[in-house]
This record gives sequence, C-alpha cells and structure tokens, in this order.
Amino acid sequence: MKLFVILREICHQTKDYSQITEMRKRRKLQAFALALASMFIGANSASAQTFVVKHNLLYDASLTPNLGFELRLSDKWTAGLNGGFNPFPTDDAKKTKYRHLFVSPEIRRWFCSTFAGSYVGMNAAYSHFNWSNVKFPFGLYPSLKDHRYQGDMVAAGAFYGYSWILSPHWSIEAEIGIDVGYAWFKMYDCEHCGTYYGKDDKPFAMPKAGINIIYNIK
Repeated sequence: MKLFVILREICHQTKDYSQITEMRKRRKLQAFALALASMFIGANSASAQTFVVKHNLLYDASLTPNLGFELRLSDKWTAGLNGGFNPFPTDDAKKTKYRHLFVSPEIRRWFCSTFAGSYVGMNAAYSHFNWSNVKFPFGLYPSLKDHRYQGDMVAAGAFYGYSWILSPHWSIEAEIGIDVGYAWFKMYDCEHCGTYYGKDDKPFAMPKAGINIIYNIK
C-alpha cells in the first residue's frame, strides 16, 4: 500500500514538472514571436518613413550647430543633405578659431529597408574655413596648431552605417567613413591680422564618424 502511494506521488510530481516545462517552452515561444513581430513592425514603420531630420552629436564636439535632411527615393535608396555653420569665436582677437561653413549632399543604399539596419553611402562636400590653433585627433595636420588657414576645400567620400529604430518617430544611427579631397588656402600667424605667409593648395584625406539622432517627420 505504501509503495502504491509513493508511486502515485512520483507520478503527480512528474506530471507537474512536465506541465511547468511545457509552460516555460510556451513562454519562450511567445517571447520569440513577440520579438519577431516587433522587428517586423519596426521594419514596416521604417520603410513607411519618407522624410527625416537629423543632428550629428559628434559634430557638436566642435560646438558647431548642424542639421541634416534625408528623403526616401525607393525601397532601398535615400538621398540627403547635411550642413553645419560655426561662426565662433566672433571676437577676431581670439587665437583659436574653428569658423567654417560645411555642406555635404549624400546618397545611401540600404540593405534591409530605408531608415532601418545597415547602409552604405557616398557623399560630396564643400567647406569654407578659417581655422587657427586647432588640434585635430590622431595628430592629423599638426601645422594648424601654429598657423591660421583661411580658404576652401572640396571632397568626396564613402561610408558605412547602421540605424536603430527607437520609436515610430525617433531613431539613432552610427556611421564611419573617409573623405578625400583638395584644399586651397592662405596662411597667416594665429593672431588677428597676423603675418601673411603665402598661399598653398594640397590634397588631403580625413576619416569621419557620426552619431546621428533622427526624427521622422513623415
């Protein structure tokens, strides 16, 4: 009799364990299905976007107000225009200057759907600049620390990036690439009305990176 009771309890425990295991499996399947559904909805939401506004947080490191616009052309292609304008410092007596106007049209090819996931792109760029006592990262262009350069440059480049959807209206993207181009400029001492050293022109290459906050207007 005791043996029968023990066997019955073991049987009940086995059934309970099986039920718990089955419930856990169902919860995992539900979570997986929910994740797939959210990815699908996010991709559809992104592909439905046609016009976005963006702001480059890394560009803010130079205290440069900047803004970008991007327009959906098809399921895989977008075109955009980015720009920045830094009139500071307004006091000509300041030794350090990073004044410039920057404009860059670009085109992107998205691997999944527009405004979501991976993309590659190409861009052109133009800038008018007045720089002095500027220290670039990685030791690039060390002569800018001791002289003032005023002139223009044009460039073309390529880049790769990835965009994460945060909500129906907000996204964030990160990208990295390189620009190569040509610059022509006049050289002065850093001080206001500094000694003029002459003019020069030369090719250049510049790595670039961006972390963009995106707002979907339409």
